[in-house]
Amino acid sequence: MKSFLLPLFLLGCPGLALASGDPFPIGARSLGLGNAAVTLSDHWSLFNNVGGLAGTDRTAEGRRTVMSSFSGPYGVAGLSVVAVGAVLPTRYGTFGVGVQRFGDELHHEHLVGLAYSHRLENVSLGVKINYVQIATRGLGSRGAVAIEFGGVVQLLPELRFGAHLYNLNQAKLAAYGDERLPTLMKAGLSYQPGKQLMMNAEVEKDVDFPAVFKAGLEYEIVKKVHLRTGISAKPFTNHFGVGLLHRNLHFDYALTTHPQLGFSHHLSLALGLETKATTTDR
Repeated sequence: MKSFLLPLFLLGCPGLALASGDPFPIGARSLGLGNAAVTLSDHWSLFNNVGGLAGTDRTAEGRRTVMSSFSGPYGVAGLSVVAVGAVLPTRYGTFGVGVQRFGDELHHEHLVGLAYSHRLENVSLGVKINYVQIATRGLGSRGAVAIEFGGVVQLLPELRFGAHLYNLNQAKLAAYGDERLPTLMKAGLSYQPGKQLMMNAEVEKDVDFPAVFKAGLEYEIVKKVHLRTGISAKPFTNHFGVGLLHRNLHFDYALTTHPQLGFSHHLSLALGLETKATTTDR
């Protein structure tokens, strides 16, 4: 009964709905922070804010990174999200390719994206072109191209601003009923008073739904071990996470809780293929 009712419930909750091409936050680091990830500059920026992708050339993640992520919302197999990606910083900017899948054999959505990001001084900007395909058994499949744009600005040594716009071209899935992919805007601030502590706050707005506030905190309890927590509104969810770095291998886990639906588990792995000893915002 739960597996039958839950998709119907999610479709009625804009803060949870994953159907119809809604982008899902990828990477357990982001989910552990309450999805307040628009200001981050890490390899998961490939999925969460392409504008931060060029900042990876300043991190200890490596010149080249491959990663994978899995999310299992509320223990329902039909709501799982799987993603894989690769990031390549070069002297001409940072390139990335990512693939993600949501759903099961009854209803599934695929997104394939090509990204480019470039940093000038304290400003990192990026653009990503996505092909989104949605298929439902008995109803066929539909596809559209969605373009996203984002940026991260280092305002002060301890303060960053990030902004991101998904589906700026307002791509149509079907001519009848003016069915379009969702258009999402988000912006936020990240305050990092020291190397061990980071605090994020973010607002996300779907053009068809009320704005959602998110906040997160990350603390390096010991070297290369990070603890995280966060909240997200509408619906109100709690987020907890941990991140481990061993040489070039990054492991992140997050647990999210919903007052009615229960727990969700999220795992992600990333491997830096070439070490570059520079500073890091992690």
